Amino acid sequence: MMRRIGVVMVVLAALLVLPGVASAYLPPGFVGIAPQNPLGHKDFELMEEAGVDNVRLPMFWSGIEGKSPLLVRPDWSGFDKEVELAAEDDIRISPFVWGSPEWIAAEAVDLPVKTSFQRWAWQKFLREAARRYGPEGEFWEDHKKIDYLPITHWEIWNEENIVTQAKEPEPVEYARLLRISGRTLHTVKPGSKVLIGGLFGRPLQIPPNVASGNFLERVYKAGNVKPYFDGVALHPYVAQAKAMGPELNNFRRIMRQNGDAATPIYITELGWGSASGPTRYQRGSQGQANQLSEAFEMLSRNRIRWKVEGVWWFTWTDEGGTCIFCGSAGLLNKRYEAKPSWYRFIEWTGGNPEAVPSAVVIEE
Repeated sequence: MMRRIGVVMVVLAALLVLPGVASAYLPPGFVGIAPQNPLGHKDFELMEEAGVDNVRLPMFWSGIEGKSPLLVRPDWSGFDKEVELAAEDDIRISPFVWGSPEWIAAEAVDLPVKTSFQRWAWQKFLREAARRYGPEGEFWEDHKKIDYLPITHWEIWNEENIVTQAKEPEPVEYARLLRISGRTLHTVKPGSKVLIGGLFGRPLQIPPNVASGNFLERVYKAGNVKPYFDGVALHPYVAQAKAMGPELNNFRRIMRQNGDAATPIYITELGWGSASGPTRYQRGSQGQANQLSEAFEMLSRNRIRWKVEGVWWFTWTDEGGTCIFCGSAGLLNKRYEAKPSWYRFIEWTGGNPEAVPSAVVIEE
């Protein structure tokens, strides 16, 4: 027999708050969301209630230019809608741009750098995206009734050090993509911030995957890259939050040794699942909340030393996603009910903890 135990999670979360969090500090706007579910007005409205003003979204090249622009005009309508909905709730979009279309490469994870046509097409796509969504962009000219929140940060690709996101993780090829991207965006919209796409911190199966620190080191060694990026993104997925420290220390060491000590780090994905196993990233309901608190507290103590400019929690709800732990990584479950991690998150953002109802525990 199933029996419902009406345990309100907000009470449980309040009882389990980690010591010291109240005195810790992260600046306004430091904490964002990296969602995996399709977003509608309800999502952005709740994110605003949660104290979030920056959302990381994919700008999927293949979805916008499914056919060659020599034949068909790009379809920006889907991304237009997301930017519009976000701006209506005073939220800025930070995209990661990735995904080669079929007319460019055999697979979406192929970096578009091997042929002159691929390089031309990628450059053209970035140029048009910046002219559309960047400062004084066409989108903002057409939407003057919503808040003016142009895209200023452009993350180039995503987890390019693992085979699920780059067919053959190759730092030299990625460095080439970075040069093209930085040259284009800095020229089209001066002041644009170009980020090295979020490197997966500790990938399994090395090789064929490449460790994040090793990948970053080899991007620098490829030569002539520093003028073309303004930040380095990291996805420090670890079993325990305390293991983030060595990853960030290693990144900062590598950057310093390559004459890049002043460039900031952006943690564009960070999260754990609330299910109990089977992976190291699944910590149980209270474990997810505890890891969030420990990670954010660590960042509050060390963000200046590490020069971290922001952290995006992965993810918003349990809906969507394809990885093993993604189905329980949300702050909210599929019914938009708050898990314990929601209340820990709200402590850092200053949002409204009562914006959504609390989930209940269902036990045998």
